[in-house]
Amino acid sequence: MIRYARLVYAGLAWLFVAAIVFQVFLIGLALFDEPSYRQTHAGVGFLIFFVVLALLIAALVARPGRRDVGLVVLLVVLYVVQVSLPGFRTDYPAIAALHPVNALLMFSVGVYIARSATVLARSK
Repeated sequence: MIRYARLVYAGLAWLFVAAIVFQVFLIGLALFDEPSYRQTHAGVGFLIFFVVLALLIAALVARPGRRDVGLVVLLVVLYVVQVSLPGFRTDYPAIAALHPVNALLMFSVGVYIARSATVLARSK
């Protein structure tokens, strides 16, 4: 059972990383092709919540260790910050401008978690 949980954990971690890459693609389309993709970018961003939530549950079931679970919790916090940042666009645009910076941080933490989860899934 734990083996399958670790495989799911690794799969969800890589799905999260792929979702961030897809988000960058969508915002690129909005900037360089069709502005309506901005709405798609926002919608997909909110759907990523389910991937993050599933990743947290999978991490608790897979038991990757305290540090890795802590990194997944950090990812949840970074996600909450991420979806909050665009709301500062009118009053504090410099704060809202941290949205792509936070995305880079989420991507980096996500890749670390995914690589660690892959190693865990391949062991034993």
